[in-house]
Amino acid sequence: MKFRDNKLLQKKKPFEKIFNFSDKNFKRDQRILSQVNLEKLPFKISLDNFSSKYLDMFLDLKPLFKYQEGEYAMKWCLSTEKKMKVFLLIFEANEQGREIYKENISSQLPEYSYKTIAQIVDQGIAKKYFVKLAPRKCEMKDSKIRNIRPSEELVVEFMNWNIDLISIISGFQKKYE
Repeated sequence: MKFRDNKLLQKKKPFEKIFNFSDKNFKRDQRILSQVNLEKLPFKISLDNFSSKYLDMFLDLKPLFKYQEGEYAMKWCLSTEKKMKVFLLIFEANEQGREIYKENISSQLPEYSYKTIAQIVDQGIAKKYFVKLAPRKCEMKDSKIRNIRPSEELVVEFMNWNIDLISIISGFQKKYE
């Protein structure tokens, strides 16, 4: 998507002069910025302000993506794309009170084999990040099916991570409007 005001992209910004960007880097930056969807941000910011403030925004968000020392649930769940997709399905079903089990997850992620899904779920259960527990809102239809839910620790970690993210974005709104 092209940015509406290409005039802003045609002149070097003050920070680019400070860092003495080459013309090649300047043109690269122009191509990148022409595709940035600023209108999706929850606050208004001009392209000039975004260009000069993005590093600050990135540095504010960076701690959310750094792994802390030690072994903990979120670190494991987000360590690979496969684990993340499985975790998000389990978390969503938990919040909605729906049942979810290996076969169900496998059918929702057809790009992965049942064996891969089963291994991830079994590892999560072994680490106590996932637990076998009936869903909150509905009755289990088949007693052989073992419903999977995130552990209390994992739910708390994920909710706090989301709250931190919302808090930082809210701070951006106040800081950059």
